[in-house]
Amino acid sequence: MTEGEMAILYSGNIGIDYGQFYIDIALDDEDEDDDNYLDPEEAFDGQKNGICGAAQAGKLFFVTGIQGGVIAIDVEFHRGEPAIDDSYSEIVEVSFRRGETPVSLCEWGHEQTHRLDLPEGEFRVRYCIDGMDKDYDEEADYEAPIPGQRHLVQIWKSEPEADSIVKHTSDNAAYWHREWGSLE
Repeated sequence: MTEGEMAILYSGNIGIDYGQFYIDIALDDEDEDDDNYLDPEEAFDGQKNGICGAAQAGKLFFVTGIQGGVIAIDVEFHRGEPAIDDSYSEIVEVSFRRGETPVSLCEWGHEQTHRLDLPEGEFRVRYCIDGMDKDYDEEADYEAPIPGQRHLVQIWKSEPEADSIVKHTSDNAAYWHREWGSLE
């Protein structure tokens, strides 16, 4: 990767249950009693935003607009901080440290995992969603993403700093920013 370039770590669809997915250590069979269990309440502890939890070391907890189905998502690794794509209606940023153990893009319960070729180090992560308030209609194909809804995760090396809400417009994001974040 040269200056200004980015690498696509993942591009495709993932299954969503309970409105969430993660970047985490890929476990074959996650044990809820494990000290490393990704806990949604702990993931957002002390944060402003409520859609990308980064308060548990080495883990990221992402909230989606749908409770179940499939989303289209791209995960990108950038050489430096990318320009903000204002076409997304929800944008938050968090800091993340990838330790010695490789991480994966994980569906709920680690049912499917997709290894991310991310080096060890300190990063900034930008989570962008467009169409967060869209949902499936009664005749929808739950095995396909909702038209007009898209998700983007951008990662670049950066020193740690507080999380931030860059942009939010949807009722769904406002709910989660209040519920798990500190938005009033």
